[in-house]
This record gives sequence, structure tokens and C-alpha cells, in this order.
Amino acid sequence: MTGDRRGSGATMRAALFADTGEPLVVRDVPRPRAGSGEAVLRVRACGICGSDLHASRVEGMVRPGAIMGHEFAGEICELGPEPMGDWRVGERAFSLPSFSCGRCDECRGGRSHFCERRIEIGELFPGEKPGAYAEFVQVSTNGLVPLPDDVPFDVGALLEPLCTAMVCIRLAKLDATARVLILGGGPIGLAIAHLCSAMGVMRVAVSEPNAHRRRLAAELGATGVVDPDAVDDLGDAVIETLGGQPDVVFEAVGRRGMLNAAVGQVRRQGTVIAAGICMEPDPFDHLAAYAKEPTIRVPSYYTIDDARYLVDMLEQRRLDPGPMITHRVGLEELPEAFEALHQPSDRVKVIVEP
Repeated sequence: MTGDRRGSGATMRAALFADTGEPLVVRDVPRPRAGSGEAVLRVRACGICGSDLHASRVEGMVRPGAIMGHEFAGEICELGPEPMGDWRVGERAFSLPSFSCGRCDECRGGRSHFCERRIEIGELFPGEKPGAYAEFVQVSTNGLVPLPDDVPFDVGALLEPLCTAMVCIRLAKLDATARVLILGGGPIGLAIAHLCSAMGVMRVAVSEPNAHRRRLAAELGATGVVDPDAVDDLGDAVIETLGGQPDVVFEAVGRRGMLNAAVGQVRRQGTVIAAGICMEPDPFDHLAAYAKEPTIRVPSYYTIDDARYLVDMLEQRRLDPGPMITHRVGLEELPEAFEALHQPSDRVKVIVEP
């Protein structure tokens, strides 16, 4: 990998992290250049992820001056020497936000997320590369997936949360008869509901207090929705909706106490998938789990094969995640939109179009 933000005087506009709890600031910064095995994408669409929102409020997690943004699609405007794959300038692509070496046993075995030389994009943690809240972003060519002409760039940016949902579903080992409960109707929860529907799962309930998100869940394929704030007992409401206790519970909120809540809802010896990322210590109720013997899986990362599979599904029109996009903003509008997402609203997936 080459160093970050090399340039020969060319600049670009980017939204920079200022400090914990402060709005992003849009500035001119050096435009990245492509090193060996790399490309530079012109960012056409980038989603605002909940992990960016959470990290921006955690002291010391993001360094001042960092460029976040890891859900993006664009077109290749520069190729470095020795690209991995048959790529050309002008091609449309989705990029994984994780760059692996492409040559080690883990990478060759389809487990690039375990590559010891992997580098993340989005600068949420020290050592990561600059992200896509910018006009251009430096990527690794072995993490690119071609984006068909009939898949819009904004839908291409949704491939990242869809891929996250895909690995959750893979780990759950669902079949069509499973009773599924999704806690949380944010982008990941909605993506899980949409993929479950596309794969023929017949009973999918989403628990979500926001009315707009409940409507979206139904539109994207959930067979039942529950407002947890409007029922006396969530478990009873879920059983009524699904016809029994859920076999699989996806925890897609990522807040303290939600993993315990998921264990509380799943049937005995059922499966809990921690789809949400809680960015603070979260006490776990071992006694509650002891009584149920659940299988609990914590997904780490998806693979490039997941992304390719989902691109095929989009091209075949087996997926239509577009309703998840509720707002589109330009780069100059990003700081205001980013701050607005910290407050409850009808915003679901906000797409930045630099």
C-alpha cells in the first residue's frame, strides 16, 4: 500500500472530522494518487453509516482531520501499476472498505477479512485509510466489484449494508420455514429483512419504534412489524406475529442491553446474530442465556463473494433496496445531514453525492 493522500498539487473537497461532538468541516485537501495495485475512484455516492455516527461521539476514536465514509461506489479515474484484475479507467465499481493483500492463504481461501495485512478504509480507528466523504478515494483493486450500468451509484453504495446483512444471514443458516425476528429497523435491520424476503423466508418480523421505518420494513418484505413501545409484552406480540417464538433473532440496534434482549426473545436452542455493533462495554446476562442454550454468532466481515452475489441479485432485479434511501445530499450539505442523524427522525439511509 502506498501512503495516504499523495499528490502532485491537485486537491479535492472532503468532509473532515473536526473533534468529538463537533460537526464535520468541508475543506480542500490533497487528492489521493494510485500506488501499486491501487486505483482512485471518483466518488459518485457514499452512505452515512451508523458506525460513523457512533464513532464521532466517542472520545479518541476518530482523529481530527480524518475522512470517514466506507459505503461507496464510483468510477475509476486512475489506475496504479500492477492492478489486481482486468480494470480500466472509466469503469463503474463498488469497493469493499477493507483492503487485503490478495495473496496470503486467508485471501486465497476466501477469508480476506482475516488477512493479517488488511487495512480498513474510513479512518474510524488509527491506521485506517481515508474514506469516501470526499470527491475521490484511494482503493485497492483486489477489493473492487464491477457495478453494472443499470445499477445506479446510490444503490451501489447500499451494497455495503447489504453485504453486512448477507454475512449475518449466512451465519444464521436460515431456511424458508424459519421464524425470524429483527430487532431494529435501521439500514442493517431493513437490509436483513429485504434479503430474507428475497430468499423466500416466509415469516419475518421487525421490531422498531419508528413508524416510518416500520412502513419501510413492510415495503421491503417483512411479513409483520411490531412497535415495541406500544405493546405490553414484546415477546407475546412477536409470538402472535410469527406464530411462535423466533428461531433466529438478529440484533440490529447495537446498543447496551440489546444482546440480552435478543436472547430473551429467541426460542430455546435458537440462534442470535449480533448484527449491531455496540461500541461500549455491554454486560451479558449469562443466567438468561444458560436457561436457553442459544447459539450466539458475532459477524466480523463479509467477503468479496458476498458482494458479487448481491450485484448479481441487483442485476437480476431480485433486490430493490432503493426505498432505504430517504435523503440525498451534496458534500457541502454533509455536515448538517450528519448532525441531523444524531436525532430521532424519519431519515434512514442518507446518501452523499459529491
